[in-house]
Amino acid sequence: MFKKKNYYRPLYKQFVKLRENVQEKQKLLKFKRLKWKKFIAQYRKKLRRYKKFRPYDQTQYLVSKFPNRGTSYKKRYRNSLSAAKKFRLFYGGLSKKYVKEQIRFLLKKNVKKKNSKNWNLLFLERFENRLDTVLYKSKFGSSLRNARQLILHGKVFVNNNLTRIPSYSVKQGDLISIDPKYYFLIEKNLKTARIWTIPPKYLTINYKTLEIVVGNTNHLNSAVNFPFHLNLERIIVNYYRH
Repeated sequence: MFKKKNYYRPLYKQFVKLRENVQEKQKLLKFKRLKWKKFIAQYRKKLRRYKKFRPYDQTQYLVSKFPNRGTSYKKRYRNSLSAAKKFRLFYGGLSKKYVKEQIRFLLKKNVKKKNSKNWNLLFLERFENRLDTVLYKSKFGSSLRNARQLILHGKVFVNNNLTRIPSYSVKQGDLISIDPKYYFLIEKNLKTARIWTIPPKYLTINYKTLEIVVGNTNHLNSAVNFPFHLNLERIIVNYYRH
């Protein structure tokens, strides 16, 4: 009777609320209605600075230059919620439950004590190793949604085995290939792909045979693979406490 209804929230309206074009959708710039005017103007200003390819260190905890502003509990809580929402949208609209499960997985394995790597990077690797993310970062998919469709429709193979799980975690040495019947879809995506961002270093991509070899994720460069600061520290704290 009192069950909460999950209303559909249009993607672009979520961007407006977060004040960030999280998925770098170019379609947004074509909107002509007045309600989008202010948001598009703000995004265009960011693009001017963005053209300089300014890197963002995702492992760093940002501290405000103005200690009297944005440091109240209410504002910190709001910032952590918006950071978590941006993170989930960036990876294609993941659920809160899924993100919590990834944190619990790392805690159960006690990875933090066994591994000397930065905790933020360990958390980030869980999402960067997803099969749909690898396809998208390799430009084989025009978006994460498109990459998931390729996987769910049975067009992607991992080590010559058909895989229909977008969240499948790839490992070092895995070979990802595409069904030859659907090469034309990948070629179409490659033609429309943007130059920025560049594919990650740990992926060896053969654009002639349309194959990907997964390398060592120790070479994950979190500074250039994201168009904005993810604020990973606040995301982990937000989900760890709840």
